[in-house]
Amino acid sequence: MIKVAIVGAGFIGEVHANSYRQIDNADIIAIVDNVEKKGKKFAKKFGAAFYANLDDLIKSENVDSIDICTPTFLHTEMAIKAANAGKNIFCEKPLALSLENAGRIIEAVKKNKVKAMVGHVIRFWPEYAKAKEIVDSGQLGEPLHAFCERLAVTPDWHEGNWGFNEKYSGGASIDLHIHDLDYLIWLFGKPSLVKAQGVYNEKLGGLVHIATNIEFANGKSGLAEGGWGFSGSFPFTMVLRILCEKGSIEWIFRAGKNIEERSQKANLTVYKSDGSIDEPKVEQEDGYLLECKYFIDCLENNKDIEIATLEDGRNALELALAATKSAKEGKTIKI
Repeated sequence: MIKVAIVGAGFIGEVHANSYRQIDNADIIAIVDNVEKKGKKFAKKFGAAFYANLDDLIKSENVDSIDICTPTFLHTEMAIKAANAGKNIFCEKPLALSLENAGRIIEAVKKNKVKAMVGHVIRFWPEYAKAKEIVDSGQLGEPLHAFCERLAVTPDWHEGNWGFNEKYSGGASIDLHIHDLDYLIWLFGKPSLVKAQGVYNEKLGGLVHIATNIEFANGKSGLAEGGWGFSGSFPFTMVLRILCEKGSIEWIFRAGKNIEERSQKANLTVYKSDGSIDEPKVEQEDGYLLECKYFIDCLENNKDIEIATLEDGRNALELALAATKSAKEGKTIKI
């Protein structure tokens, strides 16, 4: 049984807690949050002990893993502290706000010989994973280009509005857009050139909308668009479109205000060059549950983490930072 502590009693912390609760060999034994009323309510719901800070948790509980679901600017300090305490780490994305801090986390994890994973959940999202499987199978020939889209309303769930301070969140390009940048890296490998443009709103955290063109080292190309600049009842929207030599793959999904309606079904469609259309079977499991299952399995069976590694998190951050720089300066950036 893997004993888990969750740091951060917000939206994503509850998503993770609900996932762990469905995993037989995971046990949530502690919740950490600096807002006592919220944290205690969360802890009671999941039958866990409450701690007001990470130091008290580490001193008092013999946990196997610490799941960091706090605002991004707190990730570095908490991940290093957990690693130095000999705890395995699941850290929500983005891994950090700078490459320097991402490197510090990776160094601490290696030094203390603990396992660690970053929450790039799209690698576990059934439709995205199936599309990657189809591309890798070669049945559509070489992949040539991919388009990803991730659109959301302006967040009202960031406690204290930390997300609207670029210093703390990195803005939508680092917090949201990074999902699709990570997926494009997963598809095509190392990026070489980035050209981006976007909409900047200092009051809403910097870049609130961004479109990023990417040229990869292998000559493939990708385009990702994302942001939280939408308002009203605009639904959370995800789009994936992959152009291959012998066909294309498409998936379009709308999932409520803040992806809470992610259990809805939307078919992945494969358009083949012979005119036929295929809708491959995709297991309808929650991506968050799948990533937590994978993490727990790696800990339980002492297996290396090979999906959504800290290095993957660092590479996605590098591309997101380059896209941000390009959009702000109007320049093409070499990676």
